[in-house]
Amino acid sequence: MSLKRKHASAKDDKSTVERVHKLEANVLNSHQNLNDIVEIYTIAQSTNAEAAFTAVNSLGRIYSAMWTKGLLKRTKGPQQDAAAAKVSEWLRDNYRQYTDLLRSMLGHREAPIQVTSLRLYLQMMDKEGQALGRAANNYVFPNDSYLEIIETVLNSDATSEHLVRTLVDSYLNSYDDLRLYFYRNVAKLASPDYDPFKNRGNKGARKNTVSDTFVRHAFAVMNQIRTVFSADSDASLWIAMPKTCGNEPDVVRAAAHTRAFSEAWLALMRLPLTADIYKQILLTMHKRIVPYMADAKSLMDFLSSSYEIGGSVSLLALNGLFTLMTEHNLNYPNFYEKLYALLDRNVFHVKYRARFFRLLETFLGSSHLPAYLVAAFAKRLARLALFAPPAGAVTAIPLIYNLLKAHPSCMVLIHRMSEDDAESTDPFVEDEPDLAKCNALQSSLWELESLQHHYYPNIATLAKLFSEPFHKPQFMLEDFLDHTYATFFESDTGRKSKKPPALATQPPTSLIRAGDALSDFMAV
Repeated sequence: MSLKRKHASAKDDKSTVERVHKLEANVLNSHQNLNDIVEIYTIAQSTNAEAAFTAVNSLGRIYSAMWTKGLLKRTKGPQQDAAAAKVSEWLRDNYRQYTDLLRSMLGHREAPIQVTSLRLYLQMMDKEGQALGRAANNYVFPNDSYLEIIETVLNSDATSEHLVRTLVDSYLNSYDDLRLYFYRNVAKLASPDYDPFKNRGNKGARKNTVSDTFVRHAFAVMNQIRTVFSADSDASLWIAMPKTCGNEPDVVRAAAHTRAFSEAWLALMRLPLTADIYKQILLTMHKRIVPYMADAKSLMDFLSSSYEIGGSVSLLALNGLFTLMTEHNLNYPNFYEKLYALLDRNVFHVKYRARFFRLLETFLGSSHLPAYLVAAFAKRLARLALFAPPAGAVTAIPLIYNLLKAHPSCMVLIHRMSEDDAESTDPFVEDEPDLAKCNALQSSLWELESLQHHYYPNIATLAKLFSEPFHKPQFMLEDFLDHTYATFFESDTGRKSKKPPALATQPPTSLIRAGDALSDFMAV
């Protein structure tokens, strides 16, 4: 394109923008110029980015003014003559076209356009809610419009991280009413009975099919929400409360917020979840979900089925399940038997190893546990430590020490001596799943004596504690959970030796000594 043509194009863009501003002023100054809305809308659909952006914002200001004046409100009865009713209907049709345009912009490939569309749409919703509230003399939340926003954002493949972050940080974490109805809408959209075509001119109910995109975006938004409604503080509302309000609306009731939160998370957990989302939910369950549920026991099925899966999923389910057992009186049968089954060689290699052993110490810390149960876990840990990598053994040994300190009735395991070879006559049944029948309490921790000869000196030194009187306090297990080969190497190479190592060297007396391989070649 030549410089002359570029200059002409820029001039046309400027004239179009000026034209939009002029049309907007005409509409706001006189209702006789309402037809200019059609021209502004046409420009908003053009390929001229600057002019289209200006037209979209211009329409936002126009419709905001119309909501404030009550021109978009649907009036029933003889309060409106035929001509005024016809104009009002025409304006609502054009407003619907404008909101449809904003919805399409939410799926635009450019993140800034998505965010601009979200802000404009929520501003329109604010004006709509205030107008409806004044007419009803009560608080009214325009959830039909809000549902369209949430449905588009969560179902669009084009939804950007910037849009999600803006929705959460600028709106859901800041305004209680937007957060309440977001949770309600997520539960509605996730329901198999929801008909996405109900209000779009398509007759007949259709089964709702929830996409993987919806699950991914719904979790991304819900996982970032940090604000929880508190009845002790004033509600922060996007749709302002009317000065005179009849009944107390749900947006200021803590019970309504708790129920909406619970229904949204339960609805999400019923959907097909990817392995990554499944694990992330379990990771945050005990801190971000369980404390704010209307009835925490409603999570029992999800956590129980997760615990039955095995592997890393079961490890992650432990925390939430234990919270339900200790704080909400959940009776989970065979909990310790299934926990015992998780304690195998693989546990020293999983990503969540530190988390598991931290919980394991908590689970076995109760003084009310029977001795045979604690002995079974101590014996299993000692046996696994024989084959574990150094980072695993250095975790298992302090944990066994702490168990014996907390349960003196199990001290017999280190005091029992056998005349025969301990390993060949060990009564412990390693593959027995029943803790009462594995004979751990009749066995001994001979494995700890073997660990006293471990190839890594630090582990050997740690294991020798069991040959000394138990006068030391319990270990802080947290100090041993994050060890790896790298930390061991760094610790050993960084340690300063007290004296130089003994080296048997013989100082050379000549360049080539007699008898060396080179001496024959160098001989003349």
